[in-house]
Amino acid sequence: MRLLLASGSPRRREVLTDLGATFTVAPAGVDDGQLTPPPGATALTWTVAMAYLKAFAAIEVLPACTTGIVMGADTACELDGRIIGKPESEAEARATLRSMVGQTQRVVTGVALVDPKQPRDHRLLLADAALVSFGNLSEDAIDRYLMTGGWRGKAGGYNLTERLADGWPITVQGDPGTVVGLPTQRLPEWLALTAQWGAHP
Repeated sequence: MRLLLASGSPRRREVLTDLGATFTVAPAGVDDGQLTPPPGATALTWTVAMAYLKAFAAIEVLPACTTGIVMGADTACELDGRIIGKPESEAEARATLRSMVGQTQRVVTGVALVDPKQPRDHRLLLADAALVSFGNLSEDAIDRYLMTGGWRGKAGGYNLTERLADGWPITVQGDPGTVVGLPTQRLPEWLALTAQWGAHP
């Protein structure tokens, strides 16, 4: 099938490339950093809703003849009942990372798979979660990281793969791909479910 990724995230592109998927980027133009979860929202409901919003927004600007499957995705962290998205400033990123030290957070990635020909009838809204535990992380390590600007555009202010490579004391229960931005273990199964729609190659 033809897969259209409604996301400008380089991490999601890397995940799909590593899976051997053939895809086209169709950015949705949705700045989720400017949106705030409503009271009572959970990371699961919020990420799924955002994933669908991105997919539907991409469909709205695609040519009417477009065929295939449009995929939107969104990732958020949940700690102590709070949804943590992308920090808007270095100060917010510092406070977020400090709050994670010695704690276990739940990271959820929501995925929306939508047929652009019948977006309201042919859609799958899915999610996967993983638990991420931070060990003892020094203030100096946080400061050095913040100076790189690597916190920008990342849920929770960090990228798992980069932080592990830098030696941060982080452990994951579940699919590391879910933390990075796409559930690699479940995604092939989810994409296979769209075959029943008779998606065009």
